[in-house]
This record gives sequence, C-alpha cells and structure tokens, in this order.
Amino acid sequence: MKRWYLYPEREESLALVKTLGVSPILAKILINRGMEEVSEAEKFLFPKLTDLKDPFDIPNIRTAALRVLRARDLKEKVLVFGDYDVDGVTGTAILIHTLKLLGLEVSYYIPHRYGEGYSLSLEAVRKIAESGVKLIITVDCGIASAIEVEEANALGTEVIVTDHHQLPARLPAAFAIVNPKQIVGYHPSKNLSGAGVAFKFAWALLREAGIKDSIFLTSLLDLAGLGTISDVVPLTGENRVLAAVGLRWLNERKRVGLKHLAEAASLYGPLNENHIYFGLGPRLNAAGRLAHASKSVELLLAEDPVLAQQIALELNRINGERQDLGALVKEEVLSQIDQEYLEQNKLILLWGEGWHPGVIGIVAQQLVELYYRPTVLVGVKDGVGRGSARSIEGLNIYELLDSCRDLFWDFGGHEGAAGFEIPSENISELNRRLRMEADQILQPEDLIGKIKIDAEIPPAYITLNLVKELERLAPFGEGNPEPVFMMRGVSLSDFKQVGSEGKHLKLWFKKEGLGFEAIGFGLGKFAEEISFSKNYDLVFNLETSDYNGFEEVQISLIDLREAGL
Repeated sequence: MKRWYLYPEREESLALVKTLGVSPILAKILINRGMEEVSEAEKFLFPKLTDLKDPFDIPNIRTAALRVLRARDLKEKVLVFGDYDVDGVTGTAILIHTLKLLGLEVSYYIPHRYGEGYSLSLEAVRKIAESGVKLIITVDCGIASAIEVEEANALGTEVIVTDHHQLPARLPAAFAIVNPKQIVGYHPSKNLSGAGVAFKFAWALLREAGIKDSIFLTSLLDLAGLGTISDVVPLTGENRVLAAVGLRWLNERKRVGLKHLAEAASLYGPLNENHIYFGLGPRLNAAGRLAHASKSVELLLAEDPVLAQQIALELNRINGERQDLGALVKEEVLSQIDQEYLEQNKLILLWGEGWHPGVIGIVAQQLVELYYRPTVLVGVKDGVGRGSARSIEGLNIYELLDSCRDLFWDFGGHEGAAGFEIPSENISELNRRLRMEADQILQPEDLIGKIKIDAEIPPAYITLNLVKELERLAPFGEGNPEPVFMMRGVSLSDFKQVGSEGKHLKLWFKKEGLGFEAIGFGLGKFAEEISFSKNYDLVFNLETSDYNGFEEVQISLIDLREAGL
C-alpha cells in the first residue's frame, strides 16, 4: 500500500484567487507546485518566449559561438556529435539547421549505442579527425569525455562541448564547455535539457552573427520542446516555456518528418505531452535502441515528404520490435523477483546474457513503478555489460553509481537515471557495493511509494469547467505532475473488470446523493478485495473523454483504500 500525503491548505492561495481570477482549487495546486508569489504563478500559467533568459548567461557560450563563426570564415569542416536519445537527436537537428543557415560546411555523427557506446569514443574521434574535421560540437554529451577530448586536441581537432549532465570532477580540456550546470548559484537555465542547451546555443550563434531572424529561431521550438519533454527534465521555469510553446509549434505540423511520424503513430488530432511520452518519443528513441539513431536525425532534417514518410514508417516498425523485445526481457526479469527477493533487497540489480540494452532502461523504469525500488539492469554480451539504472524519489542514482566509477568503462547520467558500460567480471562487485550502499542509505519507509494529493474535493466540484481550468497547468511531467485529488467515504454501487485479462477496473460510486463512475487502469487486482459493505477513500486524476461525440469528465482512479484507515 502506498502512503497518501495531502498538501495542507495555505493562506497564500487567497491572493492568487483574487489577483489571477482562478478557482481556489487551481490556486492551491499552484501553491503546491511552489508558485507562492502572484508573479511566479502568472508566468507559470502564461508561459512566453520573453520569459527565457539571455543565452549569454551560460558561461563560455560567446567563446563557443565565436569559434563556430571563425570556422565558417576559415571554411573549416564542422561536425555535430549528438547523443542517440530523443534529447540528443533533436538537439543535433537544431544545430545542423542553424549551422547550415550560417553557411557552414557541417555534418553530424551519432554513435552506435552498442558498437561505440555513449558520447565520444577514441575510435570515433580518430575517424572524425582523419576525415578533415577541424571542429566537433557535441550535443547532450561530452562533459565526461576528458580522454577523448584530449585525443581530439592532439589530432588537431578542437571540441566545443554542449551538454546538460552533471559536471564530473575532471572536466574535458575542450575549446569551450557550454553547460548551464556551470552557472554559479540559482539560475533557471541550470535545468535545461540537451536540446534546450542546443536551442540556447543556436540563439547565441544568430545573435553573435548579427542575424535577427526570429522566424527561423522560433521554427526550432518544436524540436526544443520535443527534446525537453522526452528527457524528463523538470517542466518548470525555462523548460516549461520550451515545452509549452514547443507543443504549439509541434501542432502546426510544419516539420514534415514529425508530421509523418505522428501519422505513423495514428496521432491525427491535437498533440499533447502524453503523445510525446507514449507516441513520438518512443519511436524516435527506437532507432537508437535497436538500429541507429541517425535514422531519427534524418527524419528531423527531411524536407522531402516521400522520404519523411518512408523513415517514419520504418521508425514505427522498429518501435514495434522494441516493444516485443521489452516484453520478453521484462518476463525474464520478473521471473527472478519474488516476495523473498524484495524483503532481502532494497535495490533491484539483475543481469542477463543477451538482454537487449536498448530495452533494459524501459524495463528498469517499469520495475521502479511496480516495486518502488531503485533498479539496475545489465545486459551482457561477449563479456561486456551495458546497464541502465532508474531511481526513486530521494535517491540520486548518479551519485550512487559514481561511487563505483572505478568498475566502469563508461558512465553517465543524472539524478533519476544513468547508464554505464562494464566488464562482465565486475558486475558481481558492482552488485555487492550497490547493495551495501543501498542498505545504508535507504530506510524501510523510503521503499513505500508516496501519492501526493493536491486537494480533497466533493463530487459536486467535479465538472467539465474544472477540468478545462486544470488544463492551463499543462504540459505535465517531471516537476509539474498531473493534479491529484482525493474523496473520502464514498460507497460502492457496482464494479467490473474490463480490458485484456481484466487488467482494468470500472467502478460506480455514490456520495452526497450523487453517483459517478471511475476507471482504474491497471487496478483489476482490486476486484478481489473490494466489498459493497464498505466505504472507500479514493485518489484520482480528472480528465476528459469523448463519448458519442460529447466531451465529458473522466475520473481516472490511482488508488483506493477502506475509509478511515
């Protein structure tokens, strides 16, 4: 059973109601999200491009921009080296479009996830230098590639690192490092994604070049928003601006590649953040997981509709393969976890021969949601282990793995997720150390998931107008979760299991003379526990659904418990 936490009432919400004209419920949610001042709440509700901070606030960004413009003047070959996830490929596309506008001779390089691994490699650097490239610009990677940058320098190729990941103890000796984590003190840009950093760099390049082309810059916002939402960075501050405005541009469907990708995913209506999380994002990621991420970059750069459609359909097919592989790995992983395993282990760490490294990160996240344990999965092939780690609230998985850095060949990530490459003979030692660390850090209560509840509401408050008002808080994601509500002491009128194998639960309740229905996705297991003789407390989201052409409120049940517990 999860812990329920109801946010307390705050007097500050009255000022928001009076000044902004919002409902008390919306005001309370804004306070829960940390928007205590009217000015903060107003910016949150009305994200505008003018709220973005000056790109030159990021250290070294002018130095980097001037070096790129010098490369143009000297007619040097420039290469953009991007990561293979959505954040990396969208950021790569942003810089390719920008550098071409500036008149540079530019190419791009995305490493193969399995043949080369994450970020720069010595082999890739040597190959790039041999091709005559004089300047490498990394996107969403490079901050931990000190040895590789050193090699590039020795070969006469300079490197500009643009990245957003945690700063390692040893920084690379790059020509310039553009990473907002280097900003001293608080600054909104410190939480930018890799695509967000690439957008800021593109902005700085245009300004330094004296090009006042706001139309071109805003045309990049669909890519910046897509990368920002997909990378699960906090959707607050500047990230909220990029995500919200980026979604508006994405819905214009002017980028032919993304237009066809949406159609391949059967997304014909208005796009929201969930369509990115579960539709566009997985398809763009699938190429890097099972084939090569250059397919995704090619799609984002495509101008020919026929070519774009071909690539989009190919990505859709690869994503289907990814789903099938993920199901197989998940089945094998779950076969190794029972109640005894969970009682003895605060951290899940499992490895298997042939587990595809392109899907283990997804499976690891599913295990976190299922068992609420930090999870590390490692796929082993030919003596090499490739691992993905996902964490729970309050545990920095990057710092935990960093304590074992000496065991890895390659390692990177952030607070919630990380990845690594490790000799297979070191996995047992990694297992020993991480379990020991987890035992010391995590308390039993840390392994009980918490549901944070924004407000308690009666059934009469559940209206379409309220749901429409709550949509002003979108896009939802990390740092700005979908609002969660609570209702106490409801009586059960009826219920039935629905969906494949009865995985979901449809319920009918009554309270204060009003009847309402709810759907509990994945809650079919409660069918054996609930009783008509008991009253229940509910936790739920409020959404809209279309029924016979009419829009109505849908109560999406998250959890329920016997009333009074």
